[in-house]
Amino acid sequence: MKTKRLALLGLAAVLCLPHASAQAPAPAPAPSFEERLAARAAENRHAVSFRNGAFSGPGWDLLVREGQASRFFLVGEEHGVAEIPVVVRELFRALQPAGYRHLAIEISPSMAEVLDGLAREGLPKVASFFQENPPGVAFFTLREEAELLVAARATVPGLAPVLWGLDYEMTADRFLFDRMRRKAPEGAARTAAEELHQKSAAAWKTVSETKNPGAFFSFSTAPDVLRGLRQAWPDPDPESALALDVIEETLAINQLFVTQQNWESNERRAQLNRRNFLRHWNEVKATAPRVMFKFGASHMIRGRNVTEVFDVGNLASEVAAAEGGHSFHLLVIGGEGTQHAIFNPMELRYVPAPVDLAIEEGLQPIVGQALPEGFTLIDLRPLRPLFSAARTKKVDPELMRIVHGFDAILVLTGSRPSQMLP
Repeated sequence: MKTKRLALLGLAAVLCLPHASAQAPAPAPAPSFEERLAARAAENRHAVSFRNGAFSGPGWDLLVREGQASRFFLVGEEHGVAEIPVVVRELFRALQPAGYRHLAIEISPSMAEVLDGLAREGLPKVASFFQENPPGVAFFTLREEAELLVAARATVPGLAPVLWGLDYEMTADRFLFDRMRRKAPEGAARTAAEELHQKSAAAWKTVSETKNPGAFFSFSTAPDVLRGLRQAWPDPDPESALALDVIEETLAINQLFVTQQNWESNERRAQLNRRNFLRHWNEVKATAPRVMFKFGASHMIRGRNVTEVFDVGNLASEVAAAEGGHSFHLLVIGGEGTQHAIFNPMELRYVPAPVDLAIEEGLQPIVGQALPEGFTLIDLRPLRPLFSAARTKKVDPELMRIVHGFDAILVLTGSRPSQMLP
């Protein structure tokens, strides 16, 4: 009996052995970092519908909720995409009841004040101003951009300024000098202001005739050109004082650029944007308004931006946190294979060109998950745990900068280039 049991156990053992010809399956290869990133992005994408000028869908609802919960809503854009100012326009309208009363934009404080007044009177007034004062103001000679200004101004009741200009002034110096020469007191101050207007007008004439962008007053003139007017007019009116400061900073920033001191130029420009934001904010923060920003993508990043400086986007994040709130940072880009409008200095107009931001910043593992039709919002916050400390040594630094610097990406599949005002 004992022998029989042992035989049976032996038989069971033999039956349990793998067949001599069977092979154990090879383990599946672990997914790469890019594959895990793409999968996480796909899990956190939300459709945004855009029909008849209106937005809807789960992605849009998410943006509105985040805006309602944030002190500042920052839109970092790929310039010249027609649908982006429409996104900002409709977000500003949707969020105005939550307390949004200002739109900060990438132009000078002086020209923002001018455009704020013109926008109250409607799009024809804005278009006429640009026709009378070529080449206008950066970006806002595009139809969709000008329509945004008019809509934002109309969204907020009252006469208090809605538009905040934080940047330098590239193309409207001739207009600003014209206003100054009309206000300067007779004598040395008016003579100095008149001479500056003539220099600015001559520079524009050269640009118009030669199509040489280096001849723009803002690029071809050193800051000390203002010394005579400063000495002759030590106490100008507030409007003229602001314009002088704007022009002087513009000349200093661009002089650094043309002498190939690029980091210094970007740092000085960032400091200008930061100062202008704080000046505006300190004037109104007692009333606790909320502010929407619309700038080029690099300016709106939380942390150090792509030019390796801490820009106004980072400051807004810190100000919101210091005051017990937070900011929301949205990157908006054109869809793959689409075009945007870029300024051609040789033609002095905007022309279509392929979108390229997503490629430049190494975002394909993320933006490649955009839905094939319509717009797609991808929430970046759930992706951040994938970027461990060890991963920082291997991953594309620009990809990491975007994932930590923005909270979401809106991909505009089927987007179009902006069109110039007639």
